[in-house]
Amino acid sequence: MASRNPSIDILKLGLSFLIVALHIFPVSGLKGVSGILSYEIVNGITRIGVPTFFIISGYFLRNKINDKAYLMKYGKRILFLFIVWQLIYLPDLIRFYNLGRFSTFDLILKLVYGYWHLWYLMATVGGVLLLYCLRMKSVQQKIIVALFLFFLGYAFQLAYKTNLLNDFPALKLTYEVMGTSRNFIFMAYPFLVLGTLYEYWKNTVYKIRFLFVPFLLLLFLESYLYYTLKIGALDFLITILPLSSLLFSLAVENKMASVLQIPSTLSLGVYLCHPYAVRLVYEFLPQKTFGYVSLKYVLICLLAIAFWFIVERINRKFSYFL
Repeated sequence: MASRNPSIDILKLGLSFLIVALHIFPVSGLKGVSGILSYEIVNGITRIGVPTFFIISGYFLRNKINDKAYLMKYGKRILFLFIVWQLIYLPDLIRFYNLGRFSTFDLILKLVYGYWHLWYLMATVGGVLLLYCLRMKSVQQKIIVALFLFFLGYAFQLAYKTNLLNDFPALKLTYEVMGTSRNFIFMAYPFLVLGTLYEYWKNTVYKIRFLFVPFLLLLFLESYLYYTLKIGALDFLITILPLSSLLFSLAVENKMASVLQIPSTLSLGVYLCHPYAVRLVYEFLPQKTFGYVSLKYVLICLLAIAFWFIVERINRKFSYFL
């Protein structure tokens, strides 16, 4: 296992804050410049967050792929976290189901795959299982499979969002039963593999690190294209593949000593706790203008940190939560 890298800890915290933004800025409903900015946040920059998290997880598992006992222990730990936090969010799930926000079918999907943000935990378990099952494949084969699954997931989701699957009822039903193509097959496994294979691509990617800003601009252009086509929120964008790889490489290869010490559980705590912070802030500030949402974003981040602080103290005595 790799030793702790302060740059990765800082990156993880930044990614957690991106995911908070993803969950509060509206993808539609705002007009003009505010509407474009909000869409670019939700369907642009924040989409780097989860893929980069998966790369980080794969990176720390890269020397354990053949260790079945370790991977089983790791998977059980993540699965246990999933169950604990599903129970914690169960009152919120039931509340919004009773309010008619989603159907019984959607309720079942949320119970199976994870409520709101918790899909990430279940996807990680499935992705790690695939890592082990395909561990004997060559590096080239792993990369081909990862790219194939990523682009298949991208095409599958885009086809659903643009109603192209209406002419293919079986494919449409498959997508709806999965809930989304943002799952362990199409998203978790491809990016976990990238993390495990970092030693093979790190030099190539680091040499083109100067392309990070150009790729970021391409991300905004890609997102704007979907905005003009009036396509709703997308989990897959083509540009998140190079961007997340570049972002991770920049963090890992950063040789500068950091005086900022980030607690190891902070990023996970913010990720797990922030939905209740969202609920609380929206109870007092229901306004949805861009300015108000920006203010609420800051408040929610601060409140999520406060919730983490409480949960982290509890976790010291009962290590079930982080």
